[in-house]
Parts: sequence; structure tokens; C-alpha cells
Amino acid sequence: MTRRIAIGTIVIAIAMLIVGLIGVGYVNRLLQTQAQDELFRQAEATGRLVEGALADVGRNPGAGFEGQLREVRSEAARVLERARIVGGHDVVEAMLVTPTRSYPLSLGQDLMPILPPDLEERQALSIDVDGTELLATVQRFPLGASEIVIAIGRTAPLLPIRGMSRALMLAVVVGVVMIVIFGIGLARWVRERLAGLEAASNRIAEGDLSARAPVEGDDAIATVSVAFNDMAANLQATHQREREFLMSVGHDLRTPLTTIRGYAEALDEGMIGSDDAERVAAVLHTQTDRLTRLVEDVMLLARLEAREFTLRPEPTDVPAHLRGVVDTFRVRAGELGVTLEFISAGSAIVNIDPDRLDQVCSNLIENALRYTPEHGTVTVETDVDHGHVRLIVRDTGPGIEPSDTDRVFDRLYVQQRYHPIRPEGSGLGLTIVRELVDAMHGTVRVESTPGEGSQFIVEVTA
Repeated sequence: MTRRIAIGTIVIAIAMLIVGLIGVGYVNRLLQTQAQDELFRQAEATGRLVEGALADVGRNPGAGFEGQLREVRSEAARVLERARIVGGHDVVEAMLVTPTRSYPLSLGQDLMPILPPDLEERQALSIDVDGTELLATVQRFPLGASEIVIAIGRTAPLLPIRGMSRALMLAVVVGVVMIVIFGIGLARWVRERLAGLEAASNRIAEGDLSARAPVEGDDAIATVSVAFNDMAANLQATHQREREFLMSVGHDLRTPLTTIRGYAEALDEGMIGSDDAERVAAVLHTQTDRLTRLVEDVMLLARLEAREFTLRPEPTDVPAHLRGVVDTFRVRAGELGVTLEFISAGSAIVNIDPDRLDQVCSNLIENALRYTPEHGTVTVETDVDHGHVRLIVRDTGPGIEPSDTDRVFDRLYVQQRYHPIRPEGSGLGLTIVRELVDAMHGTVRVESTPGEGSQFIVEVTA
């Protein structure tokens, strides 16, 4: 990123320099054109003044012409000198050209004799006069049968072209230097700001999930640092939950395995008689079922989180289907002394995956049975309205604290936070419910009052 900033700054500086040079050239040409136009304008104005002084003499150069010309030549000379001073010119010369000869009107004739005879009006010419470089132009005015020729020359332009060009070029160069300095400074500042973020990233990559990026100011980099720190905190929390999950699963696996191994060793040593065989078989069967359920739930959860499964929606009578799911738990609920109720408003067929709906409902019922005490009630209620399926599983268990409702669907959280009345099950049921409902593009939430029970609400639009 810093390299791109530096390269971008240099490219912008070069582009600005090129544009500046083009601009300076354009301004030079513009100023030169304006200077020449001003020179032409002053030549024309001077010629008009001289033309006025010679109006009567030059129109009829007959007898007594030269005498008349001498009388007005001094006036013409004063006009030319005044034009030279006012215009800031070095040379202002004039000549009256008659059909027979030419008469100089100015006191000196340094420029006029060396001008090319074919020099056109409104044409500026650089010419050397006694070692001095002059910018010269001529202007011709017809005066009857005669012609007045005005020549103006000056060493300095009417507009300070060179000074303005230098100032403009200096401004361009200063601007380019400032851009380069700013760009390099910005790149260095960004690199220093990103150094902390890079260091924190490297530490996390090396396994130190406690690393955090420094947060300075309120700019975009600070925003990225805050987002990075939030990500790192979530990653650390997730890693901690994964660790706790593995430890819990390991403990839950160890318990049935220890029981099975103990009885296997007892059988191998002949310590179990025929009278205890039925009891041992029942224990082994229970522990095997528990182990199988735990492994199946872990594998199912892994597939759900990796989205390695597909939904197979089909027309399903949701109330009738869920009634069948509830009926499979009635015997078990009776053994536990828990009343299991089902409430439904008629029948409704929607296009939904019945197997996934079965898993959602079963896991919620199992969770409710684990926490509902004897003589308690678990109620399953469903409602379908224009393809919108609503499933509520309500229990009369101990309830959930308000501060824990956002985490009840985390792996093993409820099992570790609230010790179940009946410890059977993997403790992953609610997490599986959340993943299944998410896959069906639905929502699931919990509403609970401590001491009065909880209700889990699932809403899916088929």
C-alpha cells in the first residue's frame, strides 16, 4: 500500500510537471501574442497622431511642400517622442513616403533604414540595432497620394513574459516538490500506522490470539484496526469455545467408554455372573446408545456448519408430521413423569424438508425433557399461515437468565451453565437446531422467565 502511495505520488508529480510545462508554454505564447497586439495597437495610435499632424501637408505634396513639411515636422517629432515615452518604447520613428521620395519625420533614423522593405503590418520582427536586440513592428497609413510609415522597437516586452513564466514555472516546481514530500510523508505515516496492524496479524498467525492492533485517531486505519481487534477477539472467543467443546466432548466420550471398558474387563475376568448379565447388558446398551448419539451429533454438527448437506423440500402436512414427532416422545415423557402436549390449528400442507423439520422439533423436545422436572409440562405448538411455519416448544423448567439468552445456541453452553435434571444427550441439540433453521433461511429465538420456564420459537417461510 505504501509503495502504491509513493508510486502514485511520483506519477502525479510527473503529470503535474508535464502539465505545468505545457501550461507555461501556452502562457508564454499567450503573453507574446498579447504583447505583440499591444505593440501593434500603440503603433496604430501613434500613426493616427502623426497622421493628424500631417493631414494637410501629405495629401497634396505640390509647390511649397517641403517648406510646409518643415513647419509641421517639429510637431510630428514631438508626437513621436511623447509616444515613445508614454509607451515605454526604445525607438519610435516615422517617415512620410511620397510618390517621388521619402521624408524622415523623427529626429533619428536608426531603425527605419534597416527594416526589411517587405515587412508587413501587424508583424513583429526581432532585429539588431547597434548591438541591441529589438522587437520591432511597422504600421502604414495612407495619406492621399502619400503614405506615413511608423516603426516602433523596444528591448523589453510590453508584458513581463519572462518574469511571469519564471514565476509560473517556480510555482509548478514548488507544487511538484510539495506533492512528492507530502506523498512520501503520507506513505511513511501509513506504513508506521500499519506496522502495528501487521505485527498483530503476524502474532495471530503464529498462534497468539491475544494480540491486538493499536488504535490511534478516528481515521480509516483506526476503523480497520478496530475491526481487526473485533475479529481477533471473536477468533479468540471461538478458539476458547472450540477448546471447551473438545474438552467437554472428550469428557462425555470418556464416561461411556470407561463404563464399557470396565464391564468388558469384568466380563473378561469372569467377575460378572449370570444373575448380573441382564443388568450389565442394559448398562452397556445405554452407554453405547449415549456414545452413538454423541458421535452422531458431533458429525451432524460438523456437516451443518460446513453446509455439507442439502435440503429436500416436499409437500408436507406440517401439523400432522409434527404430531407424529411428538408421539414418538410420549412414552419417554411418561416414564419421566412429564406431560407432553401438542397444539395445532388443523392441517396445512407446505413445501418444506420434513426430515430437517423433524430434527429441529426432536432436538427442542429433547432439550425441554432434560430440564423439565417431574410433574412438569412440555408443550409443542405449531401454526401455519400462508406458507409461514411457526413452531413453539414450551417447558416448565428452571428458565434461563436474560444475560444468557444470546448464547443458549452456542455449543454446550446451556449444559455447562445450567446443569440438566437428566444428563442424557450430547448437549449439542440447540446448536444443531440453530444451524438447521439457518439452513432453511428461518429464525429461532428463546423467550424465558427464570423460575417459570422457557419457550423456543422457530419461524420458517416455506
